[in-house]
This record gives sequence, C-alpha cells and structure tokens, in this order.
Amino acid sequence: MTEQEKRERRIEERNARVKKVRRNRLILAAVAVVVVIIIIACVSCGKKDDNKQETKATTAKITTVKETTTAKPKPRKTVIVGECYVEDFKNYCKDLLPKGTEYIYKIGVLTGALIDDPFINEGGQSITAIEKAAMYKPDQVFFLCGMNETENDTPQITVKHYKQMLKDLQSVNPKVKMILVSLPPVARDGLDGYGTNAQINTYNDALKKYADKTDNVYYYDIRPLLEDENGRLKKEANPGDGAHWNVSTTKEVAKAIKKYSDELSTK
Repeated sequence: MTEQEKRERRIEERNARVKKVRRNRLILAAVAVVVVIIIIACVSCGKKDDNKQETKATTAKITTVKETTTAKPKPRKTVIVGECYVEDFKNYCKDLLPKGTEYIYKIGVLTGALIDDPFINEGGQSITAIEKAAMYKPDQVFFLCGMNETENDTPQITVKHYKQMLKDLQSVNPKVKMILVSLPPVARDGLDGYGTNAQINTYNDALKKYADKTDNVYYYDIRPLLEDENGRLKKEANPGDGAHWNVSTTKEVAKAIKKYSDELSTK
C-alpha cells in the first residue's frame, strides 16, 4: 500500500470515528430530551395530585367547620316562674339548671297573681311576673305555681290563667315553649293552705289535658321524684313541714328540669 493510500485510509477512519461520535451525541441528546420530558410530566402530575389533595383537605376542613357550626346548639333563654320552689332553685341550683336561667318568684303566689299583681320592681316601676318574664323574650318558660290554690277546687280557673300567660309570652316570641311543671305531693292531707293530694292531682290532670291539646305547651311531671308508694311526699324529700323539699331533693328536681329543657331545645 502506497503512502497515499495509507493517508486516505487514515482519513476515512478518522471521518468514520467523527460520524460515530456525532451519532452517539445525537442519541444521548435525544435520550436527555426524552428524560426531561418525562420528568416534567411527572412533576406536573405530582402538582396536580397535590392540588387535588389540598382541595380535598380544604373541602374536608370547610365541611367539618360547617358541620360543627350546624351541630352547635342554639343558645336558649330560659325563665322559671313560680313560688317558693323557684326561690330554692335560685339559691341552690344555679349550676344545675340551664346557663343564664332567670328566676321570677314570690312565696305563696297564685297563678292569677302572676298576671294581676305588680309585685316586681323594675327600674322604679311595679310590673307583674308575666310582664317581667316577657321582658326576657324567652325561648322556654317553666311554671311551678299554684299549690296555694289547690284547695279551691277550681283547676279550670288555673288553666284560664295559663292561657292568658301564653298569649302574653307569644306576643314577644310566637315560638316560645311554656312548660307546666306538675304540682308536687304533700306529706299528709290537711296541711294549712294546701289541698289534699287528691285535689292536687285534679289540678295536675287539668294542666296535662290543657298541655296535650295546645301547641308549644308541655306538661312535665316531677312527681316520680317526690312521692312515696302512697302518692305522698316521701320522707327523704320532706324537710319537716310536709310541703316543701330539702336541698338534695331540690337539686334532684333541678337536674331533671335541665335534662327536660335540653330535650325540648331539639324540638
């Protein structure tokens, strides 16, 4: 092989190597482009998934807040009106009854006096108990009143008084709930100023009948907490006078009223 031929062969081999290197570089570049495209696609998908997760989390959070807000019970304004038993509720049971409960009472008060007797001083003016109750614009009003009128044998008059008081309360809140708490038993018949247990039960029957047929009026019977097997005030509840209750029994009744109040608030 001549020198000329050898030189030409070396040139051809060099050119072949150059072409091979260029081809390999093009292949590597193409591979790199493909890899970059794949990486970008993966990152994009990852962001989409993250956005979906964030959206789901945000939606779940909003839903949770909404559910929590919906489930939260609406605050209610509760008033208890009546005689000496209500005074004991205020003195001994504030932490057992609905928060913010207002107490309106007078020892020995009759249901008619709640409407007609302005025995409450309000800012220098005399107003009635039902006027005072209406001032609170209550959602629930419990009444425990009438023991001193049970010997009159006129439960229809007592019911008439409650009908009037319902109208007065509805004038400030048409959806107000009026709860007539049953009149309690006495330890023995013949107590001065009180009817017999039979007379008391007649009044309770009339109150229940009125509540059963009247919207937003309820009758709540507390007698199972107070009476013995003969329907009289049980010894464990009797402080000695045969008509009132000791503190532990008063608290027991207050707890029962709180529970009933909670149940009514869901209706």
